[in-house]
Amino acid sequence: MARSRSSALFLALVLMAVGGVLLAARWVQIDLAPALLLGLGLAFAILAIFQRSTGGLIAGLLLLGTGTGIALGRTARLGIPATNWLFLSLGLAFVAMYLLGLLLRTGKHWWPLVPGMTLLLLGGAQYASRVDLVPQGVQTLLRTWWPAGLVLAGAILLLRALRG
Repeated sequence: MARSRSSALFLALVLMAVGGVLLAARWVQIDLAPALLLGLGLAFAILAIFQRSTGGLIAGLLLLGTGTGIALGRTARLGIPATNWLFLSLGLAFVAMYLLGLLLRTGKHWWPLVPGMTLLLLGGAQYASRVDLVPQGVQTLLRTWWPAGLVLAGAILLLRALRG
């Protein structure tokens, strides 16, 4: 009984999201592909929040992140290239998965932080290279020696694992 109610609720939200986007496209000039992704993502996310469903939350936030990245990338907001917008929006979607998982108490899964932070760093690093917030000497030092930080972090984790 609960399963059929859940399926009906999901179908209702998807139909409303798709229908709403298609209706909006009749009066407002919107790009249909990202709008559909955003609408479906919103439907998945709303359902996941009500049902406290990790799977639905993951699907919804990935659709929202992809739709947002495509929409912002096509308009080249703030002079940021489309690829960077996609990296940044998907990175935020993964971080939001982690945070909403904590808030909804669906589990303490830390794994979304790994792709989230990686995507945010990729998108942000490409954009930050255009802005001179960091002195040139420090930029050169960081570009040259950042892999040493990975080696050091791996060594620390290895020592911790071997100790117990």
